[in-house]
Amino acid sequence: MAVMIKGEIRKSYDHGKVIVFDDTYVEIQKGEIYLIAGRNAVGKSTLLRILAGVEQNEHNLYLMHFVNRNKISYMPSKLVYYPYMKVSDLILFYQTVNKNFNFTYAYDQLSLLSLKKDAVIRKMSEGKKKILAFLICLSFEADLYIIDEPFPNVDLLFDENFRKMIIERYTEDKTFIIATHQINEFEAVASKCLLIKKNKEIDVYDVEEVRKNEKKSLEIFIKIKMREE
Repeated sequence: MAVMIKGEIRKSYDHGKVIVFDDTYVEIQKGEIYLIAGRNAVGKSTLLRILAGVEQNEHNLYLMHFVNRNKISYMPSKLVYYPYMKVSDLILFYQTVNKNFNFTYAYDQLSLLSLKKDAVIRKMSEGKKKILAFLICLSFEADLYIIDEPFPNVDLLFDENFRKMIIERYTEDKTFIIATHQINEFEAVASKCLLIKKNKEIDVYDVEEVRKNEKKSLEIFIKIKMREE
């Protein structure tokens, strides 16, 4: 697989007093579905924001020449919308401001995800907002989809639909990066796992190799690795 993004991540806050990453090497390959794993507050969301280009990296991170910043779709941990908006308003908004947004795809998936186009977003549950954010993210015709903790507070009955949508969107030209605590829900579609360790280094695991060589599910394998730190 071709390398899409590579380089070192350096990020600190409070004038350098809080160090999140310190020259941590990361490499993202084209055509893979990555899960990002690690303990709470280890830096998963920070890593995704840097990869998405919405937060500045303090070191060198290189996008290969074929990577178009305009074709990166990022689902943040919290849905952004205006208070007056209905579901249909948000879909129309993205169609208006971004030519890569697939209006037809978004509308076609509403019933699958039990979303009502006339629902007022601010009155929706946090779980429904997460589902809507996921739909918006996948409705972009992107090369790289970056998804931050998609489904806490979401009915597990939707899991199969989420996986189905990812598989249908996936091609060898598209890459997914998903940060989640629910590894068991996504390891069936994942090809790689990045484990952010307490020392801020990132270990890379091939999901199929883990199953084959360790005789364990990815979820159990990652839990063991985190206990060993």
